[in-house]
Amino acid sequence: MNRNRLFTHDRGPRKFWERALSFVMLTGENCFKVPVFGCQRCGECLLSHTAFICCQRCPKRLRNGPCGGTRDNGHCEVFPERFCVWYRIHRRARFLGRNTLLNSTERIHNWKLEKTSAWLNVFTRRIPPPTLFVKRRRHES
Repeated sequence: MNRNRLFTHDRGPRKFWERALSFVMLTGENCFKVPVFGCQRCGECLLSHTAFICCQRCPKRLRNGPCGGTRDNGHCEVFPERFCVWYRIHRRARFLGRNTLLNSTERIHNWKLEKTSAWLNVFTRRIPPPTLFVKRRRHES
């Protein structure tokens, strides 16, 4: 198995220009992604893979699917009054035709990238870019 597939690079923004650019980009992300998608600022954005719902809103911060404690009615084990984040992700992915993206295993979270700009991490190749388009399968009759 390719190690680069499972792990992110082990460095955060270090140079002055990178820290300054990160501040500007993070401010922009905070103005848009936080209110629209409920972004938790993990620095490794998976919104395009999780049907535009931040998977880090899960109390256990799971990145590859539900914990197994999801109740029969789709509610969370930790917060029974809320729907499980992954239940919501699967429903929306099916609606948007993006459920094939849920079949892949995502990288282990790099905690050193926490509170950094996900877009800057994409541009510096610390994380892979988002998947914008998904080919839809044509149903044969």
